Amino acid sequence: MEPTPEWVEPLRNRRIGSAERELTIFENVDRGDPPTTPRGGIPLHCHRSEDEAWYVLEGRLRFRYGAREFDARAGAGVLLPHGTPHTFWNPGPEPARYLLIVRPRTAALLEALHAPSGVREQNVRSLYDRFDVDLLE
Repeated sequence: MEPTPEWVEPLRNRRIGSAERELTIFENVDRGDPPTTPRGGIPLHCHRSEDEAWYVLEGRLRFRYGAREFDARAGAGVLLPHGTPHTFWNPGPEPARYLLIVRPRTAALLEALHAPSGVREQNVRSLYDRFDVDLLE
């Protein structure tokens, strides 16, 4: 049986792929009003076995890996290999629109974090651990 491609047009606020695929592409928009800070956004974390990539479509994202920070503006691609402690956020008031490209475990983690049932605060660390990600904050 020939595999069926997935086509989503427009992709905005949707995804292509699932935890069963080798890659999943999410399109996200961070409104940036007020600007998200590292403490208010994605916690500092480290994927044990899967790389993670971003392509910035509009605006900019700020990345922190280890003790370093850099801004990725529209048109920039970022690939962080597994084992790299990192976080990212929209540092400005303008919206940032980006593609997030992940492997199966990370896709499953994102689906669990954003499930309608939600995640209770005390279960977040164990949830990340279940999907092979260490929370570092």
